[in-house]
Formats: sequence, C-alpha cells, structure tokens
Amino acid sequence: MRYLFALVVTSLILFSCAKPEHPEVVAVKSVINKAYIEGIHNNGSIDDIKAGFHPGFEMLSNTNDELTRFSIGEWVERIETNRANNPDQKRDRTDVKYIDVDITGGVASVKFELLRNGETIFTDYMYLYKFGDDWKIIAKVYHRH
Repeated sequence: MRYLFALVVTSLILFSCAKPEHPEVVAVKSVINKAYIEGIHNNGSIDDIKAGFHPGFEMLSNTNDELTRFSIGEWVERIETNRANNPDQKRDRTDVKYIDVDITGGVASVKFELLRNGETIFTDYMYLYKFGDDWKIIAKVYHRH
C-alpha cells in the first residue's frame, strides 16, 4: 500500500510540474513540422513548404570548407523535379526531436534532430522571424551525421 501511495504522490508531483509550452513555441514548431518535416522530408504539400519558408530563406552549407548558399526557390525546384522523375519513390519516415527553442520577441532559434528508423541523420539549426502574426523560416545550418 505504501508503494501505491508513493507512486500516486510522485505522479501528482511530476504532473503538476509539467508546464504547457508557450503558444509562440507551439507556433514555431508547427511551422517547422508542417513546412519542413512533413513538407520537405515526408513528401508533403509544396504549398505547405512555400507557406512556411520566407522567400528570402537561405540554407548555408559547409562542404569541404566551402560555404554555399541554397535558396528555398532552388530547393523547391529540386523537390518538384525529383517528385516528377520518381513519382513512386518510397522513403522511410523522418521524425523530429526538438532540443531547444529560444524565442526573443519576433525572432526564434531552434535546434532539433532529424531521425530515420530511430537514427539521427541531421542536427539542424533553424532561424525564424515573425512577420505580422506568422512565423517564417528564414535560414538553416546543419550537421549531417
């Protein structure tokens, strides 16, 4: 009986300490989930991708100590071409594990891992600005595992 009581008390303490996420954190994650995780990595809607990324977005990549830039327009074009050339392409689902979401006013910095089959494939750092009521992804840097 003491063990049951201890379990109930511990559960109540843990439950009462859990805080709901701030609405802005929820909004930022929602944009990343819909436009990037589902849109780009899980073959979602091109319209959802375009809605979540600012037209001035750039992905920065360090390849052999050479910094390259990649716009969202170029990325969407490659996705559309790949989907047209491989309409039946099957790909394992990509999942996300958020590490940190830091928001100051209308700017957000987000660190997260992308996983396939339980294995981390990328660690991404995304940056967002809030335009009016909407968060938009404006930049990305990453590490490929």
